[in-house]
Amino acid sequence: MKKGLFITFEGIEGCGKSTQARLLKDYLEEKGIKAILSMEPGGTEIGMKIREILVDPKHKGILHPITEALLYQADRNQHLKEKIIPHLEKGYVVISDRYQHSSIAYQCYGRGLDIEKIEWVFKNIVNGLEPDIVFLIDIDEETSMKRVKNRANTEKIELSRFEIEHLNFHKKVREGFLELAKNSKNFVVLDGKEDIETIHKKIVAVVEGKLNNV
Repeated sequence: MKKGLFITFEGIEGCGKSTQARLLKDYLEEKGIKAILSMEPGGTEIGMKIREILVDPKHKGILHPITEALLYQADRNQHLKEKIIPHLEKGYVVISDRYQHSSIAYQCYGRGLDIEKIEWVFKNIVNGLEPDIVFLIDIDEETSMKRVKNRANTEKIELSRFEIEHLNFHKKVREGFLELAKNSKNFVVLDGKEDIETIHKKIVAVVEGKLNNV
């Protein structure tokens, strides 16, 4: 590989993207391919501090949508400069659990912010990179909320600020992701209701095909 490969995983809450991102990273390392797994928000030390603000349920109804959007871009800028770009330059496969498409789906489709303005910040301020592959793990919003609540009960954890949003919000976010996928060549949409191993095999097939053509 002359350069690395940048892969992102997207989807609404509880879709299984984090599980699939981890499985892909483990698979690549077993094959002797240099890979790192990171996430947004929180892929860096500074990003973790931003994440604490963004996910804290106490901030629901307080954090302004524009503040929210700019915090995500600040996290993304740090993530790109500190982790994503340096590893791509070293030939790694960089896997990110969420990236710019989450900002468009959540803050624009979900919150109603202007897409062009958020994209302008991403392209002109953050100087963001486009992923080589975007895996969208798609589930409906009812399944999403059921999975999130079951996980919280099982693990005895508090729901995040996004997880306690109303069902219609998650419906809008899902519609946003699907709209983005329809208009983008680098998206691969997968059925999140399929079993974990089936989804993983489909992801591996796409990634191996891409690696063979690099």
